Amino acid sequence: MTENEVRAILDGYEAWNRGEMGVLQPLLDPDMEWEPGSAALEAGVHRGADGFQGFVESWLESFAEFRIEPELLVQAGDTVIVVAHQHGRGQGSGIELEATVVHVWTVRDGKAVRWWGPRTLDEALDALGDEKPAITLRSYQAFNRGELEEALAAFDPEIVWHTYLVPGPGGGTYRGHDGVRELWADARNIFGDFRNEPERLISVEDRLLVMVRICGWGKESGVEVEAKIAHVHTFRYGKVARVDSYEDRDEALELLGLT
Repeated sequence: MTENEVRAILDGYEAWNRGEMGVLQPLLDPDMEWEPGSAALEAGVHRGADGFQGFVESWLESFAEFRIEPELLVQAGDTVIVVAHQHGRGQGSGIELEATVVHVWTVRDGKAVRWWGPRTLDEALDALGDEKPAITLRSYQAFNRGELEEALAAFDPEIVWHTYLVPGPGGGTYRGHDGVRELWADARNIFGDFRNEPERLISVEDRLLVMVRICGWGKESGVEVEAKIAHVHTFRYGKVARVDSYEDRDEALELLGLT
């Protein structure tokens, strides 16, 4: 899936927030397959872009106020999973609604040929046919919970991690599980308690690009710190064997031939 195709999908979400229904129409294959989640009145497999547009219009018109904000993208091959926060106020009822929704888009030759609304991200990841995103997301989630040994389970015992900042300007190289533990300790000496929040994952052959938002507080200053960086994970036999950290996300995209 190209960057332009991903941008077209995201533009569609922005258009829905403006109440503009037809922005995605040029992207939709006339004979596309669409499958709402099992809780929807329209549950089941349907065909046709016009029917999908009608489904979206009915969904949006059920809200007096509506916003949907993509928070995580997971790409593999011709598929992108969009995890979004949805907020709205029911038309007529006035009831405030908050939900996390998962949408799966399949795009081939510049056209969306399938849209699916699974119940959970895990369900979408299981259907992806690529284990790297699920393995990596579980590791980040475990790290953010403070469960470091569980986070380490994703890494090969001989992992090599190249940084650009930690332990200081110019970065360093950390080796093995003990090295990763040291890296995380060194990072906490800079950021204090911090979180790595994945915003986008792109799978390319044996590598996985993860765009990460680092959220923390300067250990000495107490000032809130946020940085948007990239990690490129290289897999070997189902484990992460190498991580390269990039300050410039565009540099990582270029490295993987995605720009």
